[in-house]
Amino acid sequence: MTPRSLTLAAVAVTLGLPACSGPAAPLASAPAPASAPPSTPAAHHHQHSAGPPPSGAPAGVVVVHAADPLRDTLTRLVPKFEEAFPGARVTVEYGAGLEHAQHILHGMPVDVFLSADEAATGMVTAAHDRGTPAVVARNPIVIAQPRTGDRIGAIGDLRGAKVALCAEATPCGRASRAALAAAAVDVRPASVEPDAATALARVSSGAADAALAYRTEVVAAGRDLRAVDFEQAVRLADVYTAVRPSTGVNTVGADALVSFLSSALARHIFADAGLSPA
Repeated sequence: MTPRSLTLAAVAVTLGLPACSGPAAPLASAPAPASAPPSTPAAHHHQHSAGPPPSGAPAGVVVVHAADPLRDTLTRLVPKFEEAFPGARVTVEYGAGLEHAQHILHGMPVDVFLSADEAATGMVTAAHDRGTPAVVARNPIVIAQPRTGDRIGAIGDLRGAKVALCAEATPCGRASRAALAAAAVDVRPASVEPDAATALARVSSGAADAALAYRTEVVAAGRDLRAVDFEQAVRLADVYTAVRPSTGVNTVGADALVSFLSSALARHIFADAGLSPA
């Protein structure tokens, strides 16, 4: 094993990550504190203008385009990655998966694309995939009920219960109805709300016995609610996938970040947000 391989292996063992592989890339300047993500394609090109990072451990700027629901989780994860690799800095732009995919298809230099949008990840994978996409987390629909309540123990218990659902036009509403259909459970909602936060507030106030929402939404709503999983929804969970587009410049940094997203530390942070491990 070469000195460079030994260095990478040592860093990977410290993190609990597999050693990164891939072509060597150029080194950038000394580490800089994370800054606000660039908001325009031109900003991304400027970030890459100095060229790829130097050989050795991951370094330079790693440009990430990610789904907006991952904002809070990545806000915790990115500093941990930068702490592990002091020569690297991650910038993240959040937004809709299809919009990000279009940017990548038009050649924008994006190192890592993170999304649960199957159509978007499929488009990028088909046209600009540099490696095997990695599933990093799952977000299922769950039954939310009061933490002190025990009326709802399974999906079938929703029959006859006062259930709050998200509007059908919302992601929460579409996924909830798909999960109910898969479970062959017919629910006549006591209320249909414009978003998950409002549906969950109905449960917290006692106006509803339960609500259906993504597990991350239940966790974000507060400690007075608890989530009850059911098999059909777990099978239909939103799957967050990391793709390394071939338009990216920092291949070493991208490989290291994707590996980091599967580490024990990352899984712990994902779980804190309500996301299931891959």
